[in-house]
Amino acid sequence: MTNKPKSWWGAPRTITNTIENRKISWLELFSDLIYVVIIHSFVKNLSEHFNLYGFVTFWVLFLFFFNTWTNMVLYFDLHGKNNLRNVFFSIIQIMAVAVTATFTPDVFAGHYTGFILAYSFNQLIYMYLYLRTMIADPLHATTTRPFLIAYTIGEALFIASIWIPNLAVQQGLIVVSLIIFLSAVMAENGNFDREFRLRKIPFELNSAILERYGLFTMIVLGESLAGIIEHMAAEHTHLTDYTHFIIAMACITGTWMIYYTLMDERTITAHRYWPISLFRGIHRFLIACLTLQSFFIAQTIESGKVIDYRGLVIVTALVLIALLALTTPKLYNDQPLPALKIKWLTGTVIVMLLLLAAPVFLGLLVIDIMLLTIGCWTWVLEN
Repeated sequence: MTNKPKSWWGAPRTITNTIENRKISWLELFSDLIYVVIIHSFVKNLSEHFNLYGFVTFWVLFLFFFNTWTNMVLYFDLHGKNNLRNVFFSIIQIMAVAVTATFTPDVFAGHYTGFILAYSFNQLIYMYLYLRTMIADPLHATTTRPFLIAYTIGEALFIASIWIPNLAVQQGLIVVSLIIFLSAVMAENGNFDREFRLRKIPFELNSAILERYGLFTMIVLGESLAGIIEHMAAEHTHLTDYTHFIIAMACITGTWMIYYTLMDERTITAHRYWPISLFRGIHRFLIACLTLQSFFIAQTIESGKVIDYRGLVIVTALVLIALLALTTPKLYNDQPLPALKIKWLTGTVIVMLLLLAAPVFLGLLVIDIMLLTIGCWTWVLEN
């Protein structure tokens, strides 16, 4: 009896064929590089459109791009294999995201056609990939079929918005399609519960996915560093410039220390699927706030304006609140954050909000001291 020859192209991995202690592949690391440029583009364009429309556009674009990132992360984790097929579609997807990113300035300027077409091509790639997983694994249709139906409806509205002459209606259709894309998985919690229980799949986020979130966080923090270094390269003639630079560096460092000491070695498990979706949604909000933190840090050291400082304080406080929401609930944490750490973080958030009325760089200095203190303290406790 002869063995069936191995396919040179390959097939998607079934959802039950889990890889124990999976490590992030070099292909996944490479695919994340494009988001370095995207985050930089967000910050740059937001600085040029510093108004309500600019902030709404930032959130819409961030959610669109992060939705793409999430879908590909989940595909890699659930169905990815080390074969030519996976490499080919990953590279095509990276190119599609890169092309889509070139239309970011157009979207901030109120022109959407190029972005819609490029993003739709990108969506079709992983819609096709998920379709192929359903064909290869018919039992997976329980969750994949409704997902694809929702995305097809969303794409129809998204592409149809190109021909809408009324700008407000066009923007409304774009937002509606985004809501459909974002809610497609969450609306399927019951289907995921049934499939996972039937096929004995654990409700968890494995270490590889948590590491991908950590790497994306590192990308955003890297943008924060790049922004203040770029400013310092142009403005470094006075001692005050160096003082402001150090203060900004301390804010980024403190944020980094708190995130990684609280999230390192964290185990995320649940008894149903919706807590897992909730965790991912909170982390998405955290990364969006970190991106805004990058924007406000650069603006604060450049202008020293109160409005930039207050924006920085608010988004930094939201980062800490999001971290509390990620690490505290027993709903999905095997080891919830101890009560003492919760009190310290909550107290820090309260003091930060009180510092909204403080002078800009004095208030930021106090915030830096608190962030670094908590970061060092939690690191010592963990080690």
